[in-house]
Amino acid sequence: MQKYQDYYGQPNQALKTWQAALYIRLSKEDMDKNKTESASIANQREILKEYLKLHPDIAHVDTYVDDGYSGTDFDRPGWTRLMQDIRLKRINCVIVKDLARLGRNYTISGDLIDNQFARLGVRFIALNNGIDTAGDGMNAATRCISIGVTNVINESYAASTSVNIRGTLNNHRRQGKFIGAFACYGYRKAPEDYHKLMIDEEAAPVVRMIYREFIDGSSIIGIVKKLNGMGIPNPTLYKRQQGMNFNSRTDNDGLWSDRTVRRILQNQMYIGNMVQGVNRTVNYKVHECRAVPKDEWIIVENTHEPIIDRETFDKAQSLFSRHIHSRKADKRADLFAGFVFCADCGKAMHKKVNRQNGKTYRYYKCSTKQKKSPKACTNHTIRIDKLEQAVLTTIQTMVDVALDYDELMKQVKQSSRNQESDYIKRTLETQKKEREKCLKASADLYPDWKNGEITQEEYQRIRANLNEKLEKLDAMIANLEATQAQLEGDTIAPNTFAEHFMNHRNITELTRPILVELIDKILIHEGGRITIKVKFADAFEALIDYLEQQKEIA
Repeated sequence: MQKYQDYYGQPNQALKTWQAALYIRLSKEDMDKNKTESASIANQREILKEYLKLHPDIAHVDTYVDDGYSGTDFDRPGWTRLMQDIRLKRINCVIVKDLARLGRNYTISGDLIDNQFARLGVRFIALNNGIDTAGDGMNAATRCISIGVTNVINESYAASTSVNIRGTLNNHRRQGKFIGAFACYGYRKAPEDYHKLMIDEEAAPVVRMIYREFIDGSSIIGIVKKLNGMGIPNPTLYKRQQGMNFNSRTDNDGLWSDRTVRRILQNQMYIGNMVQGVNRTVNYKVHECRAVPKDEWIIVENTHEPIIDRETFDKAQSLFSRHIHSRKADKRADLFAGFVFCADCGKAMHKKVNRQNGKTYRYYKCSTKQKKSPKACTNHTIRIDKLEQAVLTTIQTMVDVALDYDELMKQVKQSSRNQESDYIKRTLETQKKEREKCLKASADLYPDWKNGEITQEEYQRIRANLNEKLEKLDAMIANLEATQAQLEGDTIAPNTFAEHFMNHRNITELTRPILVELIDKILIHEGGRITIKVKFADAFEALIDYLEQQKEIA
C-alpha cells in the first residue's frame, strides 16, 4: 500500500557469515609444564566448538592443529596450511583459545593481528583474552595495548622456559648424562636409563672396520666406496630400519659419504668419552643450529664402554695430520704417504714414477725447488726400494734392542735388588749434582755475557748446550727415579718402546699399520742420507740408559 510506504522501515539486513578456522597448538614445554587438561589438544577443540554453537554467524570451515610445535616461531605445518587458505579466501576468521596458542613471539603475533589480518580482512578471536577484532567491546587503541601486553607476557614465558631448559640440559651434560634424541652410530640408549649408552652390537663392527681400514691405508673415499659396495646402510637409513623416526638434512639416500666416515673417525664417543654441546640453537626465537667452538664442547671421559681403544683412535688422529694422497686404482694410501719429508725445507716429499728402457723406477722427490725457486731447496731424492729396506732394517734393529731389554728384565727380576738399588741411588745422586752444576752455570751465563767475559756467539752456543744437557738430565733423573720406585715394589713397569717393538719380533715386510704404530717421520737429506725417527723416543732413551747401566753393574 502506497500510503504506508513511509512506515515500512528498512528491511532486516542478513547476518554476515564468517568462514572460520579453529587453530589449536600445544608445545612440548606446555605438555611438560602444565600437565593439565586445559592445555590439551582435545580440550582446546571442545572449547572452540562450544563457542561456535553460540555464534551462528560463524561457520566452521576447518581445524588446524600443531601438536608439539614451539610458539616462538611460525614455521609450523598447521599454521602454514592455515595461511595458505586465508590467501585463497577460504578463511576470513581465526579463532584460538588464547593468544599463547597463536604464538609466543610478540613481534610476529602483533604484526599478524594488527597488520596482516587487517589487510586481508580476517577477524581474529582469542577467547580467554576477550579479544575479537570485529567486536565493539574495546576501541582500537585499547585492543592494541591489550594484545601487545599479553604477547610480551607470552614471549617472556617462552624466554624463561628456554633459559631453564638449557641450564638443566647443560647440567646433565656436565654429569656425563646423554641427553640427545638419538645415540651416535654404533651405540643405543640403555633401556633402563636413556641417559646411558650401550654398544649396538650390530653397528659397532662397522665402526671398527672403518678405523681398521683407515689405519691399514685406505683413503676416506676408498672406505666410502667399500661400505656402499657392501650394501651397508648409512647411519640415517640404519636408524630408520631400526624403527627410529630419524631425519637428516643430508645422507638421506642411504649411502655413505666422506663427511660421515670422517666424523666417525674423529669422534671421541667411540673411546668412551661423552661429547656433547657440539651444536646449539641461537636463541628461543631463532631455531637455527650453529656449531660450537671445540674448546666449549662438554666432554666427560669414561662414561660408557668404548668401541675403539685409545691407541687405535690416536693412530687414526695422527693420520689426519699427514698430507696423504691415495692411489687412484684402489683408493689406498701408498706405504710411506705422509711419512717422508725433506730434511732441509721440511716439506712433504712426493712419490714419482719414471719408466726407462723397460724398467720402472719409483722414488720420492722434494718438489720445492721445482715449484718455488731454485734457491728454495736442493735436489732430494730416494728410491722407494732403498727406503723400504732402510726402514725395515731400522725396525728390526729396534726389535733386537727391545728383545735384549726384555731378556735383561727377566734377569733383573732374579738378581739382587739391593745391589742394583744402591747403584741407582748413587747414579741418581750423581745426576742430580750434575744438574745443579748445570743450573748454576746457566744462572751465571747471562751476567758473564753482559760483563763481556764471553761473546754473544759463545753465550748462545753455551746456553743451547746447557739447555740440551738439562733436558737429558731431567729425563735421566725421571727414569732413574721411576726405576728406583719399581725396584722398591714387587714388579717392574713395562717400557712402552719395548712393548710396541716386541710385537713385531718376526717382521720381514713393511705394512702401513706397522709404520703408523712405530714410525714418527722419515727425513731425506741431500745425497740420499736417511734419518728415521721412531715413536716412543723417550722410552727408547730410557731403555738404552738402563741397558748401559746394567753393563756397568755387570
